[in-house]
Amino acid sequence: MKKISIMTAAVTAAVLTLSACSGGSVGSTGSPGGNGAGGAGSPGAGEAASSPDADAKGTGAGTDSPAQGMDEAGAKEVELMFWYWADNTEQSDLILGIVEDFNRDNGRGITVKAEEYPWNGGGFSEDTFTAVMGGGGPDVSTFKLSAGKMYAANQLLADMSSYVENWDDAGQISDAAWNIVKESTGNGQLNVMPWTLEPLYVYYRPSYFEKAGVSVPTTFDQWLECIEKCTMDTDGDGQTDVYGYGLRGANGGQEHLGSFLYAYGADWSDLTTPEAVEAYQAYLGIYENGWAPESAPNAGYAELVDGFKSGLTAMMLHHVGSSSIWLETFGDDVDAFVMPGTQKGQWTCTGDTELVVYEQCRDKEAAFEFIKYMITGDGGTKWFKGTGKGLGTDNVTSTPEYAANPFQEVSAQSIPIAGVLPPTDTVTEFINSVWSNTNQQALLGQVTPEEALEVMNQSLNGQ
Repeated sequence: MKKISIMTAAVTAAVLTLSACSGGSVGSTGSPGGNGAGGAGSPGAGEAASSPDADAKGTGAGTDSPAQGMDEAGAKEVELMFWYWADNTEQSDLILGIVEDFNRDNGRGITVKAEEYPWNGGGFSEDTFTAVMGGGGPDVSTFKLSAGKMYAANQLLADMSSYVENWDDAGQISDAAWNIVKESTGNGQLNVMPWTLEPLYVYYRPSYFEKAGVSVPTTFDQWLECIEKCTMDTDGDGQTDVYGYGLRGANGGQEHLGSFLYAYGADWSDLTTPEAVEAYQAYLGIYENGWAPESAPNAGYAELVDGFKSGLTAMMLHHVGSSSIWLETFGDDVDAFVMPGTQKGQWTCTGDTELVVYEQCRDKEAAFEFIKYMITGDGGTKWFKGTGKGLGTDNVTSTPEYAANPFQEVSAQSIPIAGVLPPTDTVTEFINSVWSNTNQQALLGQVTPEEALEVMNQSLNGQ
């Protein structure tokens, strides 16, 4: 079943005030045996579609309505609305299949109705916020840590602490992962449930390291030295044909900058400190010294992948999501290591997709049953097998797919140093509108490092 949702005029106006982007429902499944496949919302793709339906009330409708009936085991029937985004059509189909299986197998009379909306460069978070503030929206949804404080400040998210305390499988999730989600709201509650963390780490070509005479670095300075030495003229024509590092100067590159900030004793809270300037100068130096391709100022994800895949770069920073590409392309001639740090700090950015239960949900116990299924249950297993994404819980690590991927262990080792950009009110604008242009100007020498950091700091921190 497919459904297209249209917001009421009043809520549409509110969404337009919050964001120029809006999301539309492209796939849903609501009943056991139901089936549906919808187009995917790729993050940053800027799809044009209708917004989530603020009149689609969050249900959780079992506990308050005896007329709902009873299943064979005597449990009240409950209907939950679940909103999600997917990165591609395959992920969309996978989620719908997982929800269908849960509806068929949970044995508790719980039916989840899944509706997909595009990510829309962060529009999903803003549109869902508007819908829930208007009294509609879902009971459960996928979620980004960057939206935590906005939702928590308006008391929209349920505190799941008591449920987790009585959950036998909670210990399978690392303390680092729990800390990341707890810190995202800043209110002392456990409002966000971890589902997928994808920390960045360094992919490298062992054959290039051998040619350059370097070994896997354990400190940040050693890593910079590896970048320098892996910049090589391999055919003796006087021209560089291998660059040490694929520098992502455009979209998404702000995530890479964070590793430099922390290594030099800075952080995201103030980008104008002497430590932040020193860190940024080291970052810019990779390009200025010719250790990154000339195209680096305009490089996003596609350019990063192309450079590493073609052999132009010896190292790149990414997560486990691209590991299958490298294993297929290079076989044994690819490996990875955790982003190094210094005594001052060590940090890597993590991509994330989490799960939340909304305060308006009338059956939070039923919602938590679905959450558990999606993390340590069969749903979490199927999600990992289909995407390679998870939290390293027992149901994931016991699969042949986990054992066959050597990069899963590096990913797990990176979680303790992982974090996200601060969830400020302007972080989306900083990422989408300020980062690339400002960083490109600094890479090309059009502005000084100090000037670039002042612009970034004003955008991100309002200082």
